[in-house]
Amino acid sequence: MAMALALACTAAADPQPVSKRKAFVKKGPNADAVERFSRLTPSERREALGKLPPERRQNMERRLERWSQTSPEERRRLQGSYARFQEMSPEKQEEVRLLFRRFGETFSPERRPKAHNAIRLLRNADADERKRLLASRRFQETFNEDERKLIEQMAADLQ
Repeated sequence: MAMALALACTAAADPQPVSKRKAFVKKGPNADAVERFSRLTPSERREALGKLPPERRQNMERRLERWSQTSPEERRRLQGSYARFQEMSPEKQEEVRLLFRRFGETFSPERRPKAHNAIRLLRNADADERKRLLASRRFQETFNEDERKLIEQMAADLQ
């Protein structure tokens, strides 16, 4: 899920005039930036990256590298997640952003995969199975109360 907002794009080629492809640099990094950068030719990408401040450039290069290593299936899933995010009201989008910030603050990088897995299990569960998972000894022992509440909220809000 976090990757969905971090990358939030698709790499499908959609030919555009060069002038339109370069226009995104002025907007700054947003969820569409990775998609737009991925559509550029290597020389256009180097030029566009060169216009960014060093920290933003490094961030974008990391995001592009992660995107290039993402499978086509995962890209499609992320595209769907991003499309759902874009359909949300601005208020709901801000709520989701805050949830992801809280997630990043709450879980260490080492614990995030377990939390992501728990969110995925809860999102895919029906109401009875969700109750059973939330009440399970394993869930209770793996996550503290604040973590459990956050996981439950993310699973519910990110349907």
